[in-house]
Amino acid sequence: MNETTAAKLIAEKLPAIYGYAYARLYDKDQAEDLAAEIVCAMLTSAKNCRDEKAFWGFAWKIAENTFRKFIRREELRRYAAEPEEGTVGVYEPSAETVYLEREEETENLYLLRRELSLLGRLYREICVAHYVENKTCSLIAKEQNISVEMVKYHLSRARKLLKEGIAMTRKLGEKSYNPGVFRMDFWGDRNCFGDLLCRRLPGSILLAAYEADMTAEELSVELGVAMPYLEEELERLEAAGVLSRAGKKYRTAMVIITDAYETEFVRQTAELYHSVAESVFADTLALLPRVRELDFAGRDYDDNRLMWGLLNIAMVNGYKLAREISPLGEPGKLAPGGEGWVFGYDNDFKHHHFHGVCMKTPNPDGTAWFSAENYRAIESCQCYDHKNFIKKAQAMWRAVLGESADKNNETLPWLIEHGFITCRDGRLGANFPVFRERVFAELCTFLRPVTKQVAACMIDISDRAEAMLTPQVPDAVRDQCGDIAKIHHRLDTAAFLMEDLLASGRLKLAAPNTPLCVWGVICGA
Repeated sequence: MNETTAAKLIAEKLPAIYGYAYARLYDKDQAEDLAAEIVCAMLTSAKNCRDEKAFWGFAWKIAENTFRKFIRREELRRYAAEPEEGTVGVYEPSAETVYLEREEETENLYLLRRELSLLGRLYREICVAHYVENKTCSLIAKEQNISVEMVKYHLSRARKLLKEGIAMTRKLGEKSYNPGVFRMDFWGDRNCFGDLLCRRLPGSILLAAYEADMTAEELSVELGVAMPYLEEELERLEAAGVLSRAGKKYRTAMVIITDAYETEFVRQTAELYHSVAESVFADTLALLPRVRELDFAGRDYDDNRLMWGLLNIAMVNGYKLAREISPLGEPGKLAPGGEGWVFGYDNDFKHHHFHGVCMKTPNPDGTAWFSAENYRAIESCQCYDHKNFIKKAQAMWRAVLGESADKNNETLPWLIEHGFITCRDGRLGANFPVFRERVFAELCTFLRPVTKQVAACMIDISDRAEAMLTPQVPDAVRDQCGDIAKIHHRLDTAAFLMEDLLASGRLKLAAPNTPLCVWGVICGA
């Protein structure tokens, strides 16, 4: 780094440099002298710093060294001065000694507070009550509902733990500064976890305790979180059934699908999709003339758009058939209420290729339903947003039936803007294939051979996933691996098949706001 650049950076921090000097000397004149020397030293040494981003870490080290030289020089001057005749010598500690003593006192106070924050609740509360709040042992015993002898025991034990802890070198874990990403997935009748697993600290706890049992103290050090704050989170996670405790050790009680697992699984299975995708496409393309003879809205779409729609129907029906052939087990009872499966990811869904589904969603009257599937590959032209689900579904049902628009439905503008529905003269229309129930049943019969191929591929992939996932999860949740592999990997299998067809040029993306994987059915017709 050149001196000009360094000068600009230093000019912006001059008040901070003076503050640094004053905080160490408590003398205005001396602080000004020290600050000037620090600036000169920084400018002189700037050429030795090659990375501008690292400049201030480099510069503050120079400031520390300059300060130490400054106080040593001042000390030498004081000793070199001739004492006046007749004076009696008085010991006066040097500026460096005063600084170092103050620094050591501050460090010891920090260590004491650190160790106090790592004590268990009862030890910590008794220590604070006795040494900070000056309460007697008898009063503490009454408040804690224990004997006076137990209070004295805990005080003695706490002193020993604090002394041992202060003498230790504790290294905060990686998650204290790099907490990682945790994302929850849930399949069941209702999600009763609220925002418990949406916050960073609970997620970091589950990630930290996933691969090994950890005590609360170990978690505190790993996460860089004091025990008073950590204990409440541990209790909430344990009550929610996603964290278990054996003695003093905690362990995550849910499956976490890790980035390392996903990466390796994709590497091992990448070659399995191509032959299935080619066969599925060829068989569906051969059906296209017969499909166009059916009476449904959308049969006049171009071949590419109609193939997207037909293949998507085959994927959804394949998923359903796979669940009939190789079903999920019975959903577990969840501690917060309801039934289902809860699991997580240690990344921001970056391995998800299937991005959401409204699979065969019927209206309350049973007169219409629709299905909308989002694949990562088609986000540029379709992304059905599930927010305001009920309002959007109401508009989609009306569009399937060709009914008049509900002017109070605030989701209509979004659905129209993104091309899912149309509105002409106050009446809604579907911008996707719509079938009468009888016609749709006939179409599904046509697609049955394709559906079977998709189902077989999904079952194969989820079986492989279960075999690979099971050895990697805590023993207590290994029985969940089969179901979670089916939930997570079967829909992604549909996405991988679609992506293969895109990569080979069999399918092409459509213009923006063109629904490719949505269809509706009018019941009883």
